[in-house]
Amino acid sequence: MSNPELLAQLRQLSHAEKVEVMQFLTAELAKEEGLKFLDNGVPYRAWSPYDYSEAAQKLMSLLEQEKTTENAKC
Repeated sequence: MSNPELLAQLRQLSHAEKVEVMQFLTAELAKEEGLKFLDNGVPYRAWSPYDYSEAAQKLMSLLEQEKTTENAKC
């Protein structure tokens, strides 16, 4: 099947089928590149700044230090 024929058939797919094709192609490319990809059925831990007031305070402190340093240079 030629590329134009394949593209014509892909255009006829439903939205859900197009998403499946994208997921398949992404997984195939990741395999070819030797990359690990996320599994939809597995929960992953993700860090969030929510409820990390210490991090916000540290960031503000660093920003204030930078501002003070910039003002001292002027």
